Formats: sequence, C-alpha cells, structure tokens
Amino acid sequence: MKWNKKHILYFLFGYVIFQFLWWEILLVKLHHENIEKEKYLNALNIADSRRFQEIEQKLKKEQRMKIIMVVGEGTVFLILILFGFYKVMKAYENERLMNERQMHFLLSLPHELKTPLSVIQLNLQTIQQNSNLNDSYKQQLISVSLNEVKRLNTLIDHLLITNKISKDKYPLNLQLINLSLRLNEWIQPYLLQKYISTSIQSNIEIKGDEFLIKMMIDNLLSNAVKFSDKFVEVKLYQLHDKVILEILNDGELITNVDKDKIFELFYRRPVDEQKGIKGTGLGLYLVKQIAQLHRFSIKVYTQNNCNVFQVVF
Repeated sequence: MKWNKKHILYFLFGYVIFQFLWWEILLVKLHHENIEKEKYLNALNIADSRRFQEIEQKLKKEQRMKIIMVVGEGTVFLILILFGFYKVMKAYENERLMNERQMHFLLSLPHELKTPLSVIQLNLQTIQQNSNLNDSYKQQLISVSLNEVKRLNTLIDHLLITNKISKDKYPLNLQLINLSLRLNEWIQPYLLQKYISTSIQSNIEIKGDEFLIKMMIDNLLSNAVKFSDKFVEVKLYQLHDKVILEILNDGELITNVDKDKIFELFYRRPVDEQKGIKGTGLGLYLVKQIAQLHRFSIKVYTQNNCNVFQVVF
C-alpha cells in the first residue's frame, strides 16, 4: 500500500495515543506498587493492628485520589490530543481540497485562453485567405473576434484583481454611481444570450468603485445566464435605507452545502463538472471579495424553484 500524508498522520496519531495510554497505565501501576511497599513497611513497624488498619485506610484513600488525579489529567491531555489531531486533519483536508481546486483551475485555464485565441485566429485567417468575402460577413467575423478579445481581457482582469485584492493592494476609487442607469447598460450584452426580465427602480445611487461594481455584477449576470434553463430575472430596489440587487435564475438549485462553498476560491460544484459546464472558479470568489471590500453583504438562497443572489449595498 502506498502511504500518503493522511496515512502517516493517522499512524503518528495512533502511535501517540498508544504511548500515552501505556504511560498512564505504567503511572497507575507504579503508584500502586509504591502504596503496597509502604503498606508492607508499615506492617513491619506497627504492632498495633488497629493503628495499622487506620494507616492502611489512609493509604487506600490516597491511592484512589492519586489514581483519579492521574486519570483526570490524562483524560484532559487526551482530549487536547484529539482536538489537536482534529485541527491538523481539518487543515490537511482544506489543503488537499485547495490543491485539487488549483489543479482544476490550472487545467481549465489553458482551455479558457486557447478557445478565444483559436476563434480569433480562425476568423483572421478566413478574412486573409478569402478576398471575396462580402463586407457584412467580414464585419460579423470581426465582431466575433472582438467579443473573444473581450473575454480574454475579462479573464486577465479577474486574475489581476483577485491577486491585488487578496494582497490588500487594490486602491478603491469611490464615487457616486447611478446604479439604475448603469445596470440597464450592463445588462444589454446578456440580452442576446438569454431572456432577462428586469424590475429596476429609477435613480438609485450607491457609492463604490465603478470598475469593481461592474465586474461584480457582470460575474453575477454571466453566472445566472450560464446556469439558467429558460430565464433570468434582475431586480433593483430600495428598501428603507438599503439598496438591494437580486439576480434570479431557474437553473439547478444550489444545495445548502454549496451555498457557502460557491464563494470559495476555485470551487466548482460537482454537478457542474459532471455536466461539463466550463469555468475557472474565480467569478463568485471575486464577487464575494468585491462585496467585502465595499462592506456590502451578499448571500444566496432558493425561492420558488429559483436561485437568488442578493447584494445589499
């Protein structure tokens, strides 16, 4: 059998527990032997049987107290060992999961980069090698290529911003944003991909970094469009002194187990991988980081057979 880190940790833990229990047994045994020796010496020196019985009772009581003390201290120590082992195993499991996610990211990243580059290359070669193409078709190829360039720029921006935010090196450029106006603009590209119903109150303003706010909402919209079956719904409204954005989709419902995990770095739901849905696991992590950087709250829940992503500004 090939041993891995987990097997080694279990072996070391078992060895420590075995040695600890053996040490505790030896202590109790040694203490018992000392008591018996003391009783024997007292028996040699004390002729009065009543006096001897009193001393014997006293020694037995001391023996019980010391055994209780040794077992009690040993139990506390054992609990500390078990807790330490639990924390070590949890840290190991987190490290293993992160390594798996990083590996998935590294495997998916070349695909995410190569696909748009291949499309751009094919379109340019088509234009170069076919001088008789009509202008309309050329414009279509150029438009597709520009969209792929945009995809590449978005991915690179995600990588750069994630790196800066994780190192607390991103300088926020706070300004007043008409979110109602901007949201209507940012939704437009997604209308070509999926039916999106909107309910956007007018003249709602927030304070934030517009570049990051756009990136956060773009990620939420692209996520909703990618995972929805038939429709996406976007709501923006003001409730008391809070501005609330809700983006709903009718895709596979997010389980309670995944509701927190989907915001973790490189996390991909098993069901998405089984269906072959592409992704890097960066989008929702970046959404969470941007929200935290602005001190917005974000949560996901299910309602009426829909997934709801809610941001409270």
